[in-house]
Amino acid sequence: MRTHYVATTLLDEARLADDLARSDSFLWSEAYSDYLFGGAWKSCMLWARGGDTGDGVVTNYDHDKPSTFTQYGNQLPYLRDLITSIADLERLNFVRLAKVSNSVIIPHRDLLELSELPDDTRNAHRMHIPLVTNEDCFFNEANTVFRMRKGEVWFLDASQIHSVAVLSNEPRVHLMLDFVNLPSAKPLITAEGGSEDGGIPDERTVKRPPLSDADYSNLLRLADLLTMDTFNEIFSIVIKKHFRYDGGDDFVWNTMIAVAGAAKDRDVLRHTNDLRRYYTLERSAHDDPPQDDAQPVRLP
Repeated sequence: MRTHYVATTLLDEARLADDLARSDSFLWSEAYSDYLFGGAWKSCMLWARGGDTGDGVVTNYDHDKPSTFTQYGNQLPYLRDLITSIADLERLNFVRLAKVSNSVIIPHRDLLELSELPDDTRNAHRMHIPLVTNEDCFFNEANTVFRMRKGEVWFLDASQIHSVAVLSNEPRVHLMLDFVNLPSAKPLITAEGGSEDGGIPDERTVKRPPLSDADYSNLLRLADLLTMDTFNEIFSIVIKKHFRYDGGDDFVWNTMIAVAGAAKDRDVLRHTNDLRRYYTLERSAHDDPPQDDAQPVRLP
């Protein structure tokens, strides 16, 4: 299935606010923060293999155990009720609260590192339900930028290259549900007005103006500033530009490689190509993101 809007679920604002306030006391994992420029990608497990809150890295859980609510999930009665009422629990693998603010995510493909897991325990389908969001929160797949509205249920084809921008200091909080790929007559999510695959609605897409030749030339001039010390900041600028202007297919990686190729610091082109391989082509559960000895790409 391709990425598409599934349905909208009516959220109980008061009960949701109580749960989210209670979740502030949890120990949120910052696993996968190496995918971000700007801040941390914070998550806490509500449903997981063995009911373990764990460290947030899905390959580190005991996949021989069945999935169930964690101690965090059991402390959030509204979200527990929501998950139980709309998700096919027989195929539900992991559920996380995911929180991010004032950050952009490197264009990447998910699931690459899960190939060693058995089919019946490997994440294969991902749903997103925004719980807290605003107009400056964006998703991107291919060259389409779109918004997910609060309470909407979306299927995200995480095997495709995608990215995220939260260009606001207000935290964006999503409920992320991962399902295994097992045959079933049930839908993954039961919600009113559900759609099998209606694609991304036109009213959810962001109409960006074309990137001008002058703006592209200005981006290429960032090569004069690009070193391993400034790598994160310049990569972030390129990603942010993509969410505001239409530069064409594969704009972020192509532009970053062009800028790196023109930089005086020759290490940055090698590093950019290594990152592109890791985030979009191949990685295992045992791989760490490519890092330079002098300047790691992982942000605090």
